[in-house]
Amino acid sequence: MVVLVHTQKSDLTEWQPWMTQMKRYGFGYLAFDLRGHGNSFVTPDGSTTSWRAFSVSGSDNEYNKMLRDVEAALAFLSTHSVTGQRTAIAGSALGANLAIKAAAIHPEVAMVIAVSPALNVNDVLTVNPLRAYGRRPLLMIGGADKAKQYKELQLLNDIARMACGKENVTIIVEAKGIGPDLVTKYNARRVMDWIKNPKRPEVVELSTAPAAGLAGDNAGQENTDGAEQGSMPDYSQE
Repeated sequence: MVVLVHTQKSDLTEWQPWMTQMKRYGFGYLAFDLRGHGNSFVTPDGSTTSWRAFSVSGSDNEYNKMLRDVEAALAFLSTHSVTGQRTAIAGSALGANLAIKAAAIHPEVAMVIAVSPALNVNDVLTVNPLRAYGRRPLLMIGGADKAKQYKELQLLNDIARMACGKENVTIIVEAKGIGPDLVTKYNARRVMDWIKNPKRPEVVELSTAPAAGLAGDNAGQENTDGAEQGSMPDYSQE
């Protein structure tokens, strides 16, 4: 089950290119509008609100409180017997920062997909949450055409590799795009494949040394075509 957290000033429909692929791959998904966005404009007291009225600064501003919206989605899934171990959180821009932050607080969440994560989006920060994220799979997607965002993506990738382990961190860099522009039908299939196999394969060192257990008399013995056992053929003249 993938919880989809949209970008600031947007709504849940930005994930439409992924939804079709999720159905094909047999994944469930839960997309919702963050407070003040889309159809989520009625407050608990019955008044209406909009992101246009939200402060973009402050550690307890409405954008940071949107963490509770993500947690409400996780709580909703838990009432339908969907456990955290079966749940991934995918977020775009602000949603990416919220996804990382929510997963840092909820270690039961299996993995995070962060599209255009940044160091700071409206005072929703990522560095410390990344350090607290732990050794779980993390996929980050970014565009190379926006210099500032690309540099931040590289920095977050370095932090994640140290905090989460290199084998747990995967990065996809598209030629261009940011936030919703990176949520496309073209990369959706790559994301679905990653969800199925999120860990990078172990690196195996290539060695030309004789295999252990060979008799000492046979080690280094020449074969019939004159190539020494264990050596690589020379293709330099081909």
